[in-house]
Amino acid sequence: MARVAIEIWAIRAMQKPKVDDSLTLLTDFGKTEAICAEVLADPTREEGILLKVLARGPFQEGQQCWIVDRDGSKIGAKVENVFKQTIDSEVTLSTVLPA
Repeated sequence: MARVAIEIWAIRAMQKPKVDDSLTLLTDFGKTEAICAEVLADPTREEGILLKVLARGPFQEGQQCWIVDRDGSKIGAKVENVFKQTIDSEVTLSTVLPA
């Protein structure tokens, strides 16, 4: 899986993911499932977080995508970092979730 860092713009409120939560990502190459591996504070943004997820797909730094919440709400995201291990990647996503 690839490691992707994503910068996220909120459209509706979304709960902060927890480790082992399943996430749905909408990308240029379609919909893919991801598993949250780590949740960290983003030192570059006051209320930002970094999500490290395990996902499949051809992620690239700078790519934009959506994180889809269980209720269907979406958060815009930008891939910051991708670490490819096999067909899967560890992807780091950066975002600011609304309060």
